[in-house]
Amino acid sequence: MDSLTQIVLGAACGELTMGKKIGNKAQLIGAIAGTLPDLDVLFTRAINDSVTSLEIHRSYSHALPVQLVFAVPFAYLTFLLFKKQHAFKSFYLLWMLGFTTHAILDSFTTYGTMLFLPFTNYLVGFNNIAVIDPLYTLPFMIILIGCLFMKRDNPKRFIWAKRSVYISSAYMLLSFGLKFMALKKFETELANQNIKYDKLSTSPTMFNAVLWAGMAYNDSMMYTSEYSFFQKNSRINFAAIPRKLHLQKGFEGQKLTTLIWFSQDKYLLDKSGDTLNIYLAKWGRTSFEASSAKEAYVFYHQLYKSNNRIESKVVEPKFTGTEISLWLSLLWNRIWA
Repeated sequence: MDSLTQIVLGAACGELTMGKKIGNKAQLIGAIAGTLPDLDVLFTRAINDSVTSLEIHRSYSHALPVQLVFAVPFAYLTFLLFKKQHAFKSFYLLWMLGFTTHAILDSFTTYGTMLFLPFTNYLVGFNNIAVIDPLYTLPFMIILIGCLFMKRDNPKRFIWAKRSVYISSAYMLLSFGLKFMALKKFETELANQNIKYDKLSTSPTMFNAVLWAGMAYNDSMMYTSEYSFFQKNSRINFAAIPRKLHLQKGFEGQKLTTLIWFSQDKYLLDKSGDTLNIYLAKWGRTSFEASSAKEAYVFYHQLYKSNNRIESKVVEPKFTGTEISLWLSLLWNRIWA
């Protein structure tokens, strides 16, 4: 999830574990705990390798076994800062929950989180909530901010802190229900249109949980579209995009293996001259009308040969404020189309 949401969730962990004991400082410590796992991005920027970065972000800093151990020194440090006036186990619970809830929340998104390192690098991604979803974050945040203005021994403070978690958790459960409904709709439409596929994946589009992207695919084709619970026409029009997996011949190696692993098998290929383009379709289409890989997925990776080595780079368009506003308008219109 985005940094703000992780700060809010961490603050909630702090409030519920130690709010009665140390007041607003509990939310501050929790917010820090909810932020620290994402500092792995500092390593990705230092490495400056787009493919290796995929192996680092949401890896050991997000692994539950590692977090259970690393919560110990942070807990002991705060235990000392508060002059041992409160139990060490309370501080440990705060830091442990701040770390682990961060990782678990990330696993609900499309990116994928390596929760179980060092035992496996399997990407846990339930694909039920967007990386940024205001309806999840804002009610959660507003209630917790309100708690800051109550005295720490006010029983209503703890009650409202719990309610903030109940409300956010209820929305998370709702997103699973919406995902299931969207999945069934895609399955029905694919069957009605006699589209043959091996796997089907769904994920929410950005900022909402009512417009869902669907990707049905086999080794040769990917059929992709979107479905909104508010759209007027019940029919789903799929774009059929060739996957061109044969193009990966000659580019075999660690970089290609990593990109395929990260895509969770939802990828397409194309070539620009001697450069191989890898489109990670699991993000969903950027353009809701696109029918080619390059138009549909404007963020992609490239592999090319240099000095008998396979090198990589990432293509990330830099959107202007006007372009972002236009895309948000397209998103809004597609939700209601």
